Amino acid sequence: MFDIYNMWKTHRIILPEAREMIINRCCDCRFFICIQGVQETRYGCVECIPQYCSLSTRVPNVIFVMDLMKMAGRDGLKKIMEKGNPGAQACEIWLPRVAPKKGPQ
Repeated sequence: MFDIYNMWKTHRIILPEAREMIINRCCDCRFFICIQGVQETRYGCVECIPQYCSLSTRVPNVIFVMDLMKMAGRDGLKKIMEKGNPGAQACEIWLPRVAPKKGPQ
């Protein structure tokens, strides 16, 4: 006998608004940056820093940890480092990474 509920298990409907979050990963996001420390380098998401989230300042590819602590504080740095998984699914504020500016030649 045909079971109609088995069909819904294999066929999923993706809403257009959620499509970018589902198919994209954190490593392709504009806010996912490299954080340079004294001895090691880690990754993190700087979407919680207001000047980067509002896009009033260009998000750098690499930032030093002391500069980040001045902007976000110790608790903010912990929050940024918790979101350092490059393979995680994108969140609701995902924006594509911007190509670096080319200097004068």
